[in-house]
This record gives sequence, C-alpha cells and structure tokens, in this order.
Amino acid sequence: MAALWLAGGLPGAALEPSTPLASYGRQTWMMENGLPQNTVQAVMQTRNGFVWLGTEVGLVRFDGNAFEVFDKTSNPALPGNDVQCLVETRDDALWIGTSEGLAQWKNGAVKSFTTQDGLPGNDIRALAEDSSGTLWVYTNEGLARLGGQERFEKTGEWRPGMPIATLTGGGMTGAWIDAAPNAGDWKQAAVWAGLSKDDLWFLVNFSNGATGVGNKSTLVLGGGEAPKTRLTVGQELPGSRIQAVLADHQGTLWIGTNGGLARWTGGKLERLPVTDSLAAASVLALMEDREGNIWAGTETGGLHILRDQRFKAYNSRDGLASDNITTVVEDRIGALWVGTNGGGLNVFLTFEGGRYGMGNYTVRKGLPSDVILSLAAAPNGDMWVGTPDGLSRIRLGQVSTTTSADGLPDDFIRSLLVDTDGSLWIGTRRGLTHWIQPLEGAELGMRMETFTQADGLGSDLVGAMVRDTSGDLWIATLAGLSRLHEGKISNFTTNDGLSSNVITALLPRGKDTLLIGTQDHGWNLWDGQHFSRVTQDRLKTTSIHAILDDGHNHLWFATGNGIARCDCAGIAGAMEGVDCLNWIEFTTADGLISRETATNSHPSAWQGRDGRLWFATPKGLETVDPARFPVNPVPPPVALVRFAVDDVSQPLGGTGSSIRVPAGHNHFQFEYAGLSFVAPQKVRYRFMLEGFDHAWTEAGSRRTAYYTNIPPGHYTFRVQAANNDGVWNTQGATLLFELRPHFYQTVWFFAMLVAAVAALVVLLLRMRLVRAEREFRAVLGERNRIAREIHDTLAQGYVGISVQLELLSELLKQNKPGAAVKHLDKTRDFVRAGLADARQSIWSLRSQDAGEITLPVQIRRMVEQADGHGMEASFSIYGAYRAMPLGTEREILRVAQEAIHNVKKHAGAQNLTVQLEYSPGELALEVRDNGRGFDANHGSSNGRSTESAGHYGLTGMRERAAVIGGELEIVSVPGVGTTIRLRTPTPKGVKE
Repeated sequence: MAALWLAGGLPGAALEPSTPLASYGRQTWMMENGLPQNTVQAVMQTRNGFVWLGTEVGLVRFDGNAFEVFDKTSNPALPGNDVQCLVETRDDALWIGTSEGLAQWKNGAVKSFTTQDGLPGNDIRALAEDSSGTLWVYTNEGLARLGGQERFEKTGEWRPGMPIATLTGGGMTGAWIDAAPNAGDWKQAAVWAGLSKDDLWFLVNFSNGATGVGNKSTLVLGGGEAPKTRLTVGQELPGSRIQAVLADHQGTLWIGTNGGLARWTGGKLERLPVTDSLAAASVLALMEDREGNIWAGTETGGLHILRDQRFKAYNSRDGLASDNITTVVEDRIGALWVGTNGGGLNVFLTFEGGRYGMGNYTVRKGLPSDVILSLAAAPNGDMWVGTPDGLSRIRLGQVSTTTSADGLPDDFIRSLLVDTDGSLWIGTRRGLTHWIQPLEGAELGMRMETFTQADGLGSDLVGAMVRDTSGDLWIATLAGLSRLHEGKISNFTTNDGLSSNVITALLPRGKDTLLIGTQDHGWNLWDGQHFSRVTQDRLKTTSIHAILDDGHNHLWFATGNGIARCDCAGIAGAMEGVDCLNWIEFTTADGLISRETATNSHPSAWQGRDGRLWFATPKGLETVDPARFPVNPVPPPVALVRFAVDDVSQPLGGTGSSIRVPAGHNHFQFEYAGLSFVAPQKVRYRFMLEGFDHAWTEAGSRRTAYYTNIPPGHYTFRVQAANNDGVWNTQGATLLFELRPHFYQTVWFFAMLVAAVAALVVLLLRMRLVRAEREFRAVLGERNRIAREIHDTLAQGYVGISVQLELLSELLKQNKPGAAVKHLDKTRDFVRAGLADARQSIWSLRSQDAGEITLPVQIRRMVEQADGHGMEASFSIYGAYRAMPLGTEREILRVAQEAIHNVKKHAGAQNLTVQLEYSPGELALEVRDNGRGFDANHGSSNGRSTESAGHYGLTGMRERAAVIGGELEIVSVPGVGTTIRLRTPTPKGVKE
C-alpha cells in the first residue's frame, strides 16, 4: 500500500516566475546578525505565523525581527538539541523531531516521547500527518504512528531501507512511503522516470498536471503537456547531491543541492551567479511561506529568504557615468536621458530585462558643465539640457550652447518646458524666459521674452513648469504658484489656500485640475476654482519633489522620505480631495537603493511610454513597473509574545482566559509581533487597552506597549498589525487580565475620601474668608489712619489760618494796620507750621524712622502756640522721660494736638493746662480747660460731639488711643470746662 501525508496550507501569493533569479530581494541571517547557529536543517511556518527552524543547537522561533531558542535547558525544554524535522498537525500541535526523541509543543507546553512511549528509535528522521489525522514518525529504527493514549505503534509492514520520499507541490507537503513491493503508483512513477523504485527520494506534483520524480542525483520532470526533462547533478544541476526540492504556488520548482540553489520554471533551469552566496551553499531545507517568500536553510551559510523585488536600481555598475542622478526624461523614440551631478548626461534604450545603446555627453563633447539640472525632449528629436553654466541643445548628436551672453537672463537653468508650438520655456534664478520658435535657428536675442517679479511672478527663482488641460501655464516659484493665462501672470500664495509658498512639483490631472507639491507642507489640489490641501497629520509636513500618475489608480511621489504611493481608487479624474485612502512609503526593504530622492532639478521623475516609472536619487536611478507591482494581500497574523507585570513575565493563557494580577502592581508591558516576512521592518501596529483607552494608539513599527499606574479593573489588551502594503489584520490578538484593587481603591473608601475632601474644602474656604476679613480690616485701619493724619495736620492748620484771616479782615475794615500786620505775621507762622506738619505727616507715612524731636518738646511747642489771645496756656511734665516707639509717640502727639485745637476753637477758655506724666509702666497725657464744656455723655456715646460741624475729632482721638492700646477718658461739664485724659501702657522693650 502507499500512504500520502499532507501538511500545511496554500500561500496567499508566490514569487513572480518571470523575475530573474538573481534579481529577487534577498536577506540572510547568520550568527553575526542573530541566528543561533549557521546550520539550518528544517524550516516551516505554523498556522499562527511564526517561522520555526531546526538547528543543531535547538529549536528556533523567528518572528521576522528576533530569534528565540528552545533546547534541553530552556523552559519549556526539548528532549534533544539536534532538531532534524518539524510538522504541524491539524490540532495546532507542533511536533519536533530531534536526535534524542520526539516532542509535542501545544499551548505553550512541551511533552516528550521516546522509545519508552513506543517509538522504534529516538533518532527522528521524518514526520508527517496523513489525511485521517494520524501522525507518522520515521526513526532510525523504523516507522511508527501515534495511537491511543498517546502511545506510538510500530508498523511491521515497513522496515528500514524501504523507500520514503519527500512530497511537494499542489499545495501538499509531506512524505510518500512505499509500504508494499507492488504499489502501482510508486512503481509506475519509477518506471516512467527510468529510476529504481527503491532509490526514490522526491515526488513533485505541478499545478499544470506535470510530475517529477527524483533521487539524490537526478530529477525527471514532465507529464501532461510538458516534455520529459532529466536534470542531473554535476551537469544541469550544481553540486553532487540533491538535498531538498520545493514546488511553489506558481508551479516553480526550487532545487537545493550541496552545491547551491537552482530554479526550474517555464521549461528552463536557472542557476544563481557564481558571486551569489547561495550559488555554492549546501541547501538542506526549502519552504514557501504564506506570503509566497522562499526560505532556504543551509549547512553552513545560515538562513536565506528570497522576496519579490519591487524596485530595480541602475547605477555606475550598470554603466551610468555617476550614481548621483539629478534628472531623467524619455525622448520620442523611447530613449532614456539621465542627467547626473558631475558625470554629465547619459542616454540608453531599455527593453524587457535589459538595456542597450548606452551613451554619454560631457564637457568633452561640448556641454558647458557635467552637472545637469534640467532636461526637456522636443518633438523633433532635439534634447534640451540645462546646466549651471548655460543651456545646451543636442541635435543629431551635436551640442550647441546658449548663455546669458546670448540673451538669457541667467546661465543657471533650473527647469525646461517644450511647449505645444515648439517654443521653449526656460526657468532660471532671474526669471522665466520664453524662447519663441527655437527650432528654426533664428537669432536668440531677437526671440526671447523674459518674465520676472515685476511682471507678476511670485519669485524670480523658477522651478517646475507644466501646461494644464485648459492651456494655462503654471510656474512653481519660491514665493507662490504663478499662472500665465492669456498673456497675464497671476500669483497664488497661502492667502489663496496653498499650504506653502515654496512650490516644488506640479502634475496636471483631469480636466482643469492640478496637483501641487510643496516643501515640508504636503501637497495641494487645484480643482479649477480653488485650492485644497492635504489634511492627514502624517502627510501635512511631507516634502514633495515629484508627482507621477501611473494610470492604475495610484499616485507616486518622490518625497523627503523616499518614494511613496497614494491609493486613489474610486476617486474621479478630477480628484475630489488630496487625502489618500492608503499611503505607502517604500524603503530599502522594497528594493530601493536609497530613501533620498533628487531635489532642485526638473524633472526628477518620469513615466515611460511602457508605463514604467523612473526616479532620480543620489545613489542611482530607480525604476518600478506599476503593472507588475507585487502586492502583499496577506494580513499578518498577530501574536502576543510577552506580558510582563513590573518586569516579571506572566504565563500567557489560552484564548478567552483572563490573568489575575494582584493589587499593588504599576507597570504593564505587552510585547507583540506581526508575522509578515515580506518586509518585517515595515509592519505597522496599533493597540488599545479596553477599559482604559478610548481610541486606538498608532504605534508605527514599535513592538512594545507600556502602561503605568492604571486603575484596578478588568481590561482587554488588543493589538492589530498591517503588512508592508497596509493590509490590516483587524482581528489581531487579545489578552484579558484583571488588576485587583487595594482596600483604599474600593468604592466605600472613595466615598469616605470624597466626604473628607468636601470637609477640607469647606475649611479652606472659611480660612480664606477669615484671611480676607483680616486684610479688609487692615486696609480700613490704614484708611482711617491717613484720615486722622490729614485731620490733625492740614485741617488743623487751615482752621488756624482761617481764624487769623477773619481777624485780619476785621482789622483792615477798622483801619488798624498795625494790628493787621501782627495778625498777618501770625498767619505766616500758621502757614509755615501747617506746611511743616504736612511734610512731617507725609514723611511719617513713607518712613518708619524715629523723629529727631522728642514728644515733650513737640507738645510744649503746641502749648506755646496756643498761649495768648485771651487764653493762658501752660505745660508740665512729670517723671523720667523715656523714648516710646515712634508710632506710639505719633498717636499721642495727634491726640494732644486735637484736644488743644478743640480748646482753642470751641471752648472759649481762659486757661489751658497740658500735663505729660511718665510713670512706671504707663504714660499719661491730660489736657484741661475752664471753657464752656459740653454734654460728655452724648459725646462719648457716639463720638460725634462736633459732627454737626462735619468733624470727627473725638472719634479720631478714640481710634488713636485704641491703636496704641490706651484708654481715653473725656470729662466735661457745661459752663465748667473739659478734661481729656489718655493713658497708654509702656510697650515691651522700652527701658523704664
């Protein structure tokens, strides 16, 4: 009988068979860049997306960025380190064959099997699962299959030495075993191939119905409509032994030998160039992943992957005069003209898979400079070349040059445009020149018209130029976008809706529409009426150097970050907006020789008549064919690699299980991987912690998410990934966990905390009110003090002056000049005294320094001034004088001043006695007169004895007494007189 074993699934794509074998993208991993060992004996990809490698030092798991090794000492541990074969069964278990036993990896746990579990031997050579789901194991001692109760049963129908072959192709991978001497299919295949049925190692099923049979030295291919072909090592095939074969999804056969890798496709065998690292490597294993990439494990050369190369680069190794490309244009016969920075001008014709007719124009052939700034192809075959030293025309191989001496405004030619009438537009640093009918060879100076800022250009520094579908000429400048319409120039700037005034690229697209690239501010769209600008945050700061439309619903951009593509499928030709449905930036992982593109030269990108796009870069000329642009449609599987709490790894449970995290943990780390191998470094991620985040976090290429100090609760961490072409796996991966709360994080504790906070707020508000009240009282007290100062100085002085002026008036009426002069002198004295009091009051308000005159002296002067005019005044002092604080003496002085003034003005007294007594612990002031007196009870009750006159003398005295902590006593008897006593304690610190 014969057994057919199947494993694996169909990939979503395959490598393009028409691509030359040496032109595929290549990446190699060895010990120098992370591979644990350079001997790779088995390669496979499991359904979860990981690539697994069997090496002599253990099992290796690869996610496109990092390798993780599992061996006899790891957790989980394997029975042996020498891994020779791998298979994944339909229950998602990974079976690992080692030289010391068999292991099953399932749900993160490993279980080992040896001869004690029924295996014929521990040296596992091959593994496969048949169509019924039975696992078969080929060991050095025979064949066994997994039976009930996880024990293996040895099959007696098969013995060592009988044929076992690798099966590949048609979506099937596994082995074919001849378990009966007369197996019809096996025997017929051997007879058809002319090989011994006891020496078959490989069976191939092609998608077109053809088959292949082989042993270690020969492969026989054919059947169906294909003729029979024999490939033999040492002749058609390299090396001396066939070690691995693989039929990919496109029907291409990959053959690994001990002398290198070969490919059979389209009836042709292709080998790698001898300079290639895989050309002489000993290939032990081959695998096609779900994205169509081809993997090769070698004996000493590490792990290799072959990918479709999207971009092709030409540089000096391909015959160009320089790698620094500035501008590119195609002429009427399809020849490509390539300008360089220092190497002159190159010209060549291209065809499928190659080029021919390479030529070069330099200074030695007549160009004014080897630096090419701009190119333009004329319909008659002429090529116009702009350089820093003038304008050249190449006609039938002959070069002629025009400079500023011939009428050009400047020799620095930045851009060129051949118009529909054959005339030439020339952009320079000093304006735009229109050379009328340049093809007729007339005198240049008579045919040139120059436009500058004075004519409406935004700037004299001119860049790209285009004609739109309505016939208007658009000119890019450093100060806006200018349009020449019916002979009149108008300029548009940011005031008109542009995102920047520095215009770098132009592309007419659709009826009356124009795409406008800017420096560092994305691009804009002119729809014939107004401008609209890109609004996506990531693109608003992009520098656009060139724009191309491939005709396949994509726009291509040469940007400051490399080459990018915008998906505009479904958008009308007029383009309703400038935002992209899908924006893809290409890097060296896509085959770019450089992410830097040419700037300040025109045109720096070109679309050929065959549809290919050409981009100038400082490291070579890049080309891409949009019609044959491999797109990766496979959404990448997403795996959670590690969940750590406070840097301690947690066991990852199965789907739907939740992890309980005790209270008190603060730092949470999630490591994840998007398993796409076309361009692993371009895989993009977004994640969300449900229960904490409100939106997805765009993580870019970052493969770790961190959260700190999240509140207790139930959470679900979700992560999604997109491949290099922006295809998202929206299902992604999830992890459920619960962070338990502390006792102080419970609801009842928060209720108590809210109550405490409310009480604290009330307390703070009350303290604030008390403070505000205290400040108000201080301000009110200061206002009262100032009022008292004014009353006791200026007001008192003005009263005295007023009395003297009244007397002076009466004396003058009575014609008594002598007495009038006397009173006039007193008036002068009162004015001087008033001014002195005012100055002293102002000084007292501004300064706290002590006065030079003592309190007794000041009071004595007041008494002496009151003496006379029918009233006798006396002053006496008792006790030992001691200086009081300046503020205290000032208040006492003002009380005395007010009392003496009241006697002089209101009392009508004949005698005034003022007494100042310094006694232990107290200072007393007494002012006594024998005047008319007043109702003391009424006056003391409200302090308004003189309020009818509009004065506040008694109130002021009481306030001053209160300020210094004294007591004011007023004793008055109508018709007898008044006595005012002020007692104030001696402040602490004053010596007795």
